[in-house]
Amino acid sequence: MVRPAPDRNETLTATDYMLIGVLNSHANLRARLCAIVIALVAAITVVASPLSPTPKAEAQHRCPAVAFVAARGSGQNDQIFRTSYSPQAPWVSNGWEGQTIRAFLHHAEGRYAATHGGNSLMKDVEVLGLEPRFYPAVYPEYEVPNVIAPTTALQAFSLAMQYSVPVLRMAMRAGNEFLDSVQVGRTGVMAMINGYEATTGCHPQYILSGYSQGAMIMLEHERELARRGQLAGVVYFGNPNTAAGDPSTVGVPGGGAGGILGFLPFNSRTAAGTGNRVNYCLPLDGVCDLSVQTLRASQGNGGNHGRYFIWGSRWDNQVSDSFGRFVDQVRY
Repeated sequence: MVRPAPDRNETLTATDYMLIGVLNSHANLRARLCAIVIALVAAITVVASPLSPTPKAEAQHRCPAVAFVAARGSGQNDQIFRTSYSPQAPWVSNGWEGQTIRAFLHHAEGRYAATHGGNSLMKDVEVLGLEPRFYPAVYPEYEVPNVIAPTTALQAFSLAMQYSVPVLRMAMRAGNEFLDSVQVGRTGVMAMINGYEATTGCHPQYILSGYSQGAMIMLEHERELARRGQLAGVVYFGNPNTAAGDPSTVGVPGGGAGGILGFLPFNSRTAAGTGNRVNYCLPLDGVCDLSVQTLRASQGNGGNHGRYFIWGSRWDNQVSDSFGRFVDQVRY
């Protein structure tokens, strides 16, 4: 800071004049340095900006033997908890694997430890949940309007109009939102995987897993990862695209009657990219086993579509054992 000008009555000595000169010189030098720094920052910004979109590998990221790519079910967007599945693993999931797959992974870790002398299954597995930007997991639901019960034919006609038009509109909107969610997920899976590899520098083997709608979006990426030599296995729960009699289906006898979309040319059999596959379909799950018998038997309790690993079933150990085998084939 430059020293204030002295009072006119004050007598300046030679030392004072020297000090004022030094301070002025320092002020000019600091101003020049600031100008130089500002110019350098501007130049660096201009040069560096075009390079910033290119992701760089994380220097400290330990690469897993297996990356478990998880797509939650429709509407499972509220129970998002970052989760560690093994105390020996450095990774924590982002939470977007959802409630059902989270319960499965905890079961698989416990089952493996119990059958392998306390060893950890998940210590070499990093869980990658599909975030909403890659897969929204929208649930196709709509509301039914409240109307008064009719007493005349005119009121009945009015009731029909009040009921059918809004419901049709809402059902169409819900259906479109559901299809949009699936479409985003179909393109988002490989975008997430490629971004993960570019960011971390890791190129692991992948196990794809999806519950309900999540299984739908995973199917078409099996062969793509298989062509890259990176598909270690798949594990699906309540898969709507289950083909009738699919031999990889666990739970429902004989592979079941097929899911609600299993009749399509693109289903769990035609899309298969590996023999390491488990298509878990519980009895009384009409989403993956659409039959008259299943629908009738499910009337009292709504069926089993929401019960995978939330409630224990006698096939749970078989599914977890298969997953453990897929992982061991990679790391051992």
